[in-house]
Amino acid sequence: MRPQISVLISNETRMHCDLLRKAFYSVRHRFQVIAFALSTVEVLTALQEKRPQVAVISSDLQDGLLSGLRILPEIRRTQPETKILVLGASQDGELVIDAFRSGAVGVFNPNGPFDLLCKSIEVVSRGQVWANSEELHYVLKALAKSPKPPKLDPAVESRVTVREAAVVRLAIEGLSNREIAVQLTLSEHTVKNYLFRVFDKLGVSNRVELVLSCLQQDENAREEIAGGKGLPPRKVLSAGRTKLSLTAR
Repeated sequence: MRPQISVLISNETRMHCDLLRKAFYSVRHRFQVIAFALSTVEVLTALQEKRPQVAVISSDLQDGLLSGLRILPEIRRTQPETKILVLGASQDGELVIDAFRSGAVGVFNPNGPFDLLCKSIEVVSRGQVWANSEELHYVLKALAKSPKPPKLDPAVESRVTVREAAVVRLAIEGLSNREIAVQLTLSEHTVKNYLFRVFDKLGVSNRVELVLSCLQQDENAREEIAGGKGLPPRKVLSAGRTKLSLTAR
């Protein structure tokens, strides 16, 4: 029997929290809901006291629109082991980008079925990304608009060979295996093998996780630069599934 996954659930209304409480009670053999939170203060307090494996954070809490998104960097900083799943309109590209950039590993549309929500929590609890092709498109588009090409974190680069690093850089820019092979004068089979080796070394499952990791690294670098210069933090943009399993193919 699999161990229960500890979960924190947040939502802006008590009624929705009560409905989710009843729904999760029906699957209590799979999940242990350690707290329900309505506000950012309640979320941060419960995370500090309970340290759940997964935090399901509604984009909007009682503090106002997008208040849930605004605390994601704080959650990531203080509770790095907790995986974040954001409840928000996944068709809103700006919300999706901000969620992943701020530390979420998944976005779930609150209009989706409850059994799919359960599956998404199980997926992110394993450190995997919950995203569909449309959401990935938003992320790739955001990376394409960056003034500089994405860089690998030094800690990551130190764990891969020079050739593997070259393949990864092109992969997170969105190039296909064929395009990478042409650019690096390799066979597609060799490119695929390099990617599988990198996935294994870094503990990721697919290109999606590489891309999102890169997006979060860019945001970390920006926060460090802004902090050093006394600049205000990046403003969260205003708001206007199925698991995507992209392997090394």
